[in-house]
Amino acid sequence: MFNVAVCIKPSAIHGIGLFTKQMIKKGQVIYTETPELDLHLSKEQFAELDEKEQAFIEHFGFFNETENHWHLSHDNIRFCNHATQSNITWKDNAYLVALRDITKGEE
Repeated sequence: MFNVAVCIKPSAIHGIGLFTKQMIKKGQVIYTETPELDLHLSKEQFAELDEKEQAFIEHFGFFNETENHWHLSHDNIRFCNHATQSNITWKDNAYLVALRDITKGEE
C-alpha cells in the first residue's frame, strides 16, 4: 500500500501514470508491498489464462524471477511506469523508496 498520497492521470510515458500529490524526500519509503492482497500465479496457472488475461498481467504485472511466479498488484502501483531515469527503486523485494526528491505532481 502507498505510504504517500498519489493519483493516476494521463501520462506521456505510457498512457496512464502514477503521480505524487505531495513532496517526497530522497530515501522516503513510498510503498510497502502487501502480498496477501496481490495475485500470484505459477507459470502453469498463467498458461491456462486466455490471451487477453495474459496480456493484461504482462502489461500491468511482472514475472518475479526470484519467486518463480507472475505477480499482479491489487492497487494502483500497477500504473507506476518504467523509466530509464527512475526516481524510485525496490528495496529488499518489499518496499519502494525515492532515489531523489520528487516534487508534488511529478510522475
